[in-house]
Amino acid sequence: MAPSVGTATAMWRAAFGSSVLGSECVPITDAAGRVTAGPVRARLSAPAVPCAAMDGIAVLAGDTLSSVVGAGRFDVVDTGDPLPPGRDAVVMREHLRRRPDGSVHLREPARSGQHVRQVGESVLAGEELVPAGRVLRPADLAAAAAGGLPALDVRRRPVVTIVPTGDEVRPLGTDLAPGELLDTNSLMLAATLRSLGCVVRVTAIQPDEPALIAAAVRDADADLVLVLAGSSAGRDDHTAHVIRSLGTVVVQGVAVRPAHPVLLGVLHTGVPVIGVPGYPVSAALAVELFAVPLLADLQGRRLDPPRPVPARLRSAVPSRAECEEYVLLTLHEDGSAEPLARGAGAQTALARADAVLRIDAGSAGFDAGERVMAHLTDAPGWAGTPEVRTLRRVTAV
Repeated sequence: MAPSVGTATAMWRAAFGSSVLGSECVPITDAAGRVTAGPVRARLSAPAVPCAAMDGIAVLAGDTLSSVVGAGRFDVVDTGDPLPPGRDAVVMREHLRRRPDGSVHLREPARSGQHVRQVGESVLAGEELVPAGRVLRPADLAAAAAGGLPALDVRRRPVVTIVPTGDEVRPLGTDLAPGELLDTNSLMLAATLRSLGCVVRVTAIQPDEPALIAAAVRDADADLVLVLAGSSAGRDDHTAHVIRSLGTVVVQGVAVRPAHPVLLGVLHTGVPVIGVPGYPVSAALAVELFAVPLLADLQGRRLDPPRPVPARLRSAVPSRAECEEYVLLTLHEDGSAEPLARGAGAQTALARADAVLRIDAGSAGFDAGERVMAHLTDAPGWAGTPEVRTLRRVTAV
């Protein structure tokens, strides 16, 4: 009997003992989207001295009680100027009137600290600006730069090698003969993994020759290898044989639909390998279930949990009882959801899908009109982890 996704994942991970990748220091201008290797702390305070927050005059608040400040008792300042010695407040230019004798008349007395940016108001030296394991956002970079950090320690990018296989598979842009297919899976999966911060290398398409596939896998200098197609047990399915010649097949076949033929192995070098099914929906789900969580862990990053969305099914979604199943959905403005074609080769279903519905093993599925909780498919990680994947019926939308 094929293991569940959770069991298969545990068996596979135990076989190679993954650990967080090392770190590297990169210029802050190149750090967007990278994962922090440790907490980012400010080196400097910003501002470093009290500064004017408005254009106007700097005064000592105690000199303004009569609403008139004599000549020599104030300094003209612009926004961002350091506060002159002996001044503790700023009066906006619009709130004062100059008098012929050089004094100024104020609308009202000033308060100490008025329109003054204090030391560390933006960033305080030593404070944690960004936690470890954070995917750096533009605002994080600005905060770090304000804290005086020209470079940041980030996790090394995981390297993934994709090995497409199949006598019938042709490069993108090829004029196809009958029976031939374009290599769209490499394009789709590489884009998914690059969005996780990976360096992705795609080899030439390998024909259904075990020796050539083995050479491509052996030469892959990567943290993870994906062999596309050939993971099942047909005459031209060579992935299992190739992986056994180079390492160990831990799992071949998982109790999930689609993606049941997925193969999980480890090379003698300790590099994990996934035999990805050839059908597009199966390929996408296999990578979401097994590659995406692993690559997040290698970077020490926490995947955002799939975003739940309630929906009412427009048609029934029956299921096979022996395995968990994922059904792609199109969402409508009225809160309803239309199940898409469930064939593993339905390429257009992936493009049209807004969400995915997971059906537990042992469930007969859902009836038309039933209210369910689905997960949006707008970011890697939409299949979730074994701890968060379960999706249940809900009582209201």
